[in-house]
Amino acid sequence: MTDNFLQKFEEKVMVLLAELETVRKEVIQLRLDNANLKSEKLNYTKKLQALVSLFDTLNAPEQHHAHEAVNAEEEFATA
Repeated sequence: MTDNFLQKFEEKVMVLLAELETVRKEVIQLRLDNANLKSEKLNYTKKLQALVSLFDTLNAPEQHHAHEAVNAEEEFATA
């Protein structure tokens, strides 16, 4: 009786350990995905800011902000 109980208990523990390892790997993958998404968000934020800056320079008098427009275009191209 006790041998059967211990065997079933050991089997359940092994199943739980396997599930725990699977969840641990999923957490690692999700952390990597999250880091990648944060990096993408930062890149898109920089591009959006450069684009908004470019639009702002287009709305301002051309003589006053011609230099800023060139800088914004360069920023957008490199972001």
